[in-house]
Amino acid sequence: MLRSSFNAILSAGAGCVLPLAAAAATLDEALDEIAPKVKKWATVCVVTERPDGAPEFAWHDYRGSGEARDFWPASAIKLYAAVAALELLAERGFPLDTTLTFEHREGAGGWTVDCARTMREMLAAVFSRSSNEDYTLLLRLVGIDRINTRFLVPEKGFPHSALMRGYVTGRPYGYTREEPQRITLRAAERHEVIEHTWSGRFYAEERGATVIDARTGNVTSPRELAECLRRVLFHERLPEPERYALTPAQIDFLRSGGGGLCGLENKAAESDPIAWKTGLDAVFPRARFFHKGGWISSHALEVAYVDDAAQSGRRFILVPVIAAGDDARPERGQVLIGKMARAIGEWVNTLPAAARP
Repeated sequence: MLRSSFNAILSAGAGCVLPLAAAAATLDEALDEIAPKVKKWATVCVVTERPDGAPEFAWHDYRGSGEARDFWPASAIKLYAAVAALELLAERGFPLDTTLTFEHREGAGGWTVDCARTMREMLAAVFSRSSNEDYTLLLRLVGIDRINTRFLVPEKGFPHSALMRGYVTGRPYGYTREEPQRITLRAAERHEVIEHTWSGRFYAEERGATVIDARTGNVTSPRELAECLRRVLFHERLPEPERYALTPAQIDFLRSGGGGLCGLENKAAESDPIAWKTGLDAVFPRARFFHKGGWISSHALEVAYVDDAAQSGRRFILVPVIAAGDDARPERGQVLIGKMARAIGEWVNTLPAAARP
């Protein structure tokens, strides 16, 4: 899942911004026109304000696809590993500056040291360049059993999601499921050791994975991707049961990074904002944009939030997904995601005027 630069994806003519088109009356109509012969999925969550100032969320799914699981979620699910890893650190009282040393054990041998990374470095690399190595390390930290039984659960907005694999296999970053793992957490004068070995339970098979491998694939739905982003971005304004177990510092870093490091907010073209370029920037040119995208040869998607409250008052989460990626012709899936995002943005602009916060 190596990712090419966004400039390479926008081949001749693909990067041109066209005049705004007449918006469709419904979300279905808006997206039907994009690559009509290619399978698509999408969820949109429109955010407004109630009279008491609390946020209100209106959910819309493209042709009933919000709970579909028949696509490969690619790098978008790295957001799940990031949040789950931060919950583990918060539970054990460790800060963002914690250094983590990763070890594995083969057979009856002793522990082999693989690498050491800080939590800030891993998170920033996942958001800035979609690092497969750091995503895999985050999954190694949490462990397959914990992430699927304590984070990817209905109470946290994940009725169907499962993570079973990292995105690199070689040493020193790879996560071999059957091998015992040991991770040492160090911060200031404290250190703590975590050990775990996968139970052998195939969570993906239980939760409806169908792509790549039904037993060991990664699986989620557009709704669950949108829900995860909603809980991160609106953390303080949600009822207590809907909040992730994160500290204020962790929430701030997830949203916007800090100290020169990246979070979800798009501040550099290197973070590949495929729903923004050739898409939403034509509709909301001064909006803030938060996102995590992903693609492989056959699928592309992005989980994103547009905050145009200061200008139009519009705010919405969108998760466009398409069964086209690097190998798609005549247009790559990444370009089609930009077109889907633009159609969604134009459709949102046809809805009743949003209240300004």
